[in-house]
Amino acid sequence: MFGFKKKEKKTLMIKASDVMNIIKSDYDNDMAFTLIEFIYNGKQYTMGSCVLPANADECKENISFVFQEKVFKNFEEFQSSINIEGKNIFQLEQPIEIIRAGIIDGVALLKTPWGDNRLADKAVNK
Repeated sequence: MFGFKKKEKKTLMIKASDVMNIIKSDYDNDMAFTLIEFIYNGKQYTMGSCVLPANADECKENISFVFQEKVFKNFEEFQSSINIEGKNIFQLEQPIEIIRAGIIDGVALLKTPWGDNRLADKAVNK
């Protein structure tokens, strides 16, 4: 009758192009987005933007973009370099599954990606 259910971990399914548009919008406003981990077709990836060095002011000059272990200094190079299964990230047909967001030094600051409403607002699995 009474019992405790294990909290089901929510995932966030979102078009990769929507994530890229949020990253670009933040960059245009002198803000770093965050780092996220996502799954596409069973493989895990890390992507996002951050301020480097970590203690620098948050402005365009200090924002770097990350995909896997590669770091890019400008958005255009970043977006053109993200290829998954031979396709640019903007050409991915299926949504990506965000499993962690807000990663700094390997630690997720958000327990679920739902903490960022801009991501959740664009979710395809509402």
